[in-house]
Amino acid sequence: MLPSVPMTSDDAAFRDLSRELYWAEDATRRGGMSTGDVRNELHDLAALLRADERLRIPAGEANLASSSPWRRRLKLGLFRLFRPISWRYDRLLADHAELTTVLAERVQRLEAEVSSLRDQLGGQTTDGDPPERGGSR
Repeated sequence: MLPSVPMTSDDAAFRDLSRELYWAEDATRRGGMSTGDVRNELHDLAALLRADERLRIPAGEANLASSSPWRRRLKLGLFRLFRPISWRYDRLLADHAELTTVLAERVQRLEAEVSSLRDQLGGQTTDGDPPERGGSR
């Protein structure tokens, strides 16, 4: 039996293992998301980006962490120096997320309308193709 050794965040093996587990983790599966789920995720992203836009140092900025105090201070200093450049992009990304949220809301309404139209049509088409519109172009 191996003796139990507590793992701390200062332990190099712990950091390496944590990094490997992070990258081995599956990304959020988006294939099975409904339009409502996509809209909610976009809304949350827009809110997070709007909050980050106002912060000098965004919450959860993992790139600023370091086990060495001097490296942490250096990273923080460089981040503060270049932060005004990235503020603009936080705002632009938040605008993009909000516009995409509006688009997702419209897709939700269109899906509901298509569903109601299909219910109204009932089983008029047998081959699965949509009925043709009257008139030619």
